[in-house]
Amino acid sequence: MDRFSRWLQKKFVEEKAVKGNMDSRLLYGSLEAWVSIIGNLALFALKLFSGLAARSISIIADAFHTLSDVISSIVILFGFKFSSKGPDREHPYGHGRLEIIATLVIAILLILTGAEFLKASLLRFRHPLKVESGWEILIILLISAVSKEWMAKFSWLLGETIDSSALQVDAWHHRSDAIASVLVAIGNVVAAFGITWVDPLLGVVVSALIIYTGYDFAVSSGNRLLGQSPSELMIEEICKQAKSVAGIEEVHQVQVHDYGTHQEISLHVEVDEQMSLITAHDLSEIVEKMLAEKYQAKTVVHIEPKKGD
Repeated sequence: MDRFSRWLQKKFVEEKAVKGNMDSRLLYGSLEAWVSIIGNLALFALKLFSGLAARSISIIADAFHTLSDVISSIVILFGFKFSSKGPDREHPYGHGRLEIIATLVIAILLILTGAEFLKASLLRFRHPLKVESGWEILIILLISAVSKEWMAKFSWLLGETIDSSALQVDAWHHRSDAIASVLVAIGNVVAAFGITWVDPLLGVVVSALIIYTGYDFAVSSGNRLLGQSPSELMIEEICKQAKSVAGIEEVHQVQVHDYGTHQEISLHVEVDEQMSLITAHDLSEIVEKMLAEKYQAKTVVHIEPKKGD
C-alpha cells in the first residue's frame, strides 16, 4: 500500500508539477479528492447493496456515511482550486482561507449526516427488523474497513506534506468510516443470533461518531476563520528564536495570522538605542529569514530602540 501511495504522488503530483509547471499544493489536494471520490463511490455501492439485502440500518447508515465522504471530497476539490488563486486587489492576502471554509462545510455535512441516521437508528429500536447476516456481508465490511483506513493514511500523509487541515479532516472522515465498518460487522455477527437491538444500538454509536467528528472540526475551522490566537508555546518559541540573534534584547507584540495556505508573523524587537539603523535593519532581516524558514510563513519584524535604565 505504501508503494501504491508513493506511485500516486509521483504520477499525479511530482511529474505533473514538473511538466506543466503547476501548483503542487493544488495537485496534492486534487489527488486526494479524486482518490476519495472514486474509492468512496465504489464502497457506497457495495455497502448499500449489502445493507438493503440484510435489512440492516447500521450498514445503510454506514453506506451513506461513505457517500457523505464523496460530497466532502468534492468540496475539497473546489476549495483547493479556488484557494490556489493568488492575491488580487480585493483579496491582498490571497484566497487560502477557502480551504478553511471547505473544512467547515465538510464538518457541517458530517453533523447533518450523523443526525439523520441517529434519528433512523432510534426509530429502529421501536420498529425492529430481523437483520440477515452472512460471510458475504462481513467480507464487504472488512474490505470497506481496510480500504477506508488506507484512504485515511493517504489523506493524512498528503495533509502533512502540505500542512492542510482540510485533508487532515478528510483523513479523520475516512478513519471514522473504517471504525464504523468494524462496529457494524460486530453488530451483524451478533444479530445473526437473533439479538435485534444490537444493530440499532451500533447505528446510534456510528451516528454519534459522525456527529462528534463533525463538531470537533467545525469548532476548529470556525476558530481559525475567526482569527484564533496562536498557542502560548508557539509565541514562546518565536520569542526564543528571535532573542537567539545577538543584538536582540526584547521581543513583544507577536502576532500570527492564519490565511489558510500560509501564515504571516509580525513581531516587535528591541535593540540598543545606540545601534546604527543599518545594523538594526540587518538584524531584522536575519530574524525574518530565520522565522520564515522555521514556520514557512511570511514574517515582518519591527525594530524599536531599547533605552537604558
